[in-house]
Amino acid sequence: MADEEATAYEFDPRTFFALFDVDSNGVLDRNEVTALLLKYLNELSQHGGSEDVVREVADSIEQTVENLMQQLDKDGDGCVTYNEFLDWISRLGLLKVQPGQGPHQS
Repeated sequence: MADEEATAYEFDPRTFFALFDVDSNGVLDRNEVTALLLKYLNELSQHGGSEDVVREVADSIEQTVENLMQQLDKDGDGCVTYNEFLDWISRLGLLKVQPGQGPHQS
């Protein structure tokens, strides 16, 4: 049963990245990262998130975006490439790599 649950919630980084790359230019800019956080905030609010937590996230969204951009945008060009995104989720332990595959392989 645990294996079925893990499979049901498997994270697909390429699909996730493409979903938030609204202009399909291959990078996430500050506006797209903000939109991602606002979507998360909306879902948190709709699914019974504590009002205090929702308010705290909303109040700190600008600072959260700044912190995320600093973590994600390694070359400092103001955009997050797919490889920068992969590096970040790999450091967080969210990237499930198949045997023999590295995070930068397509």
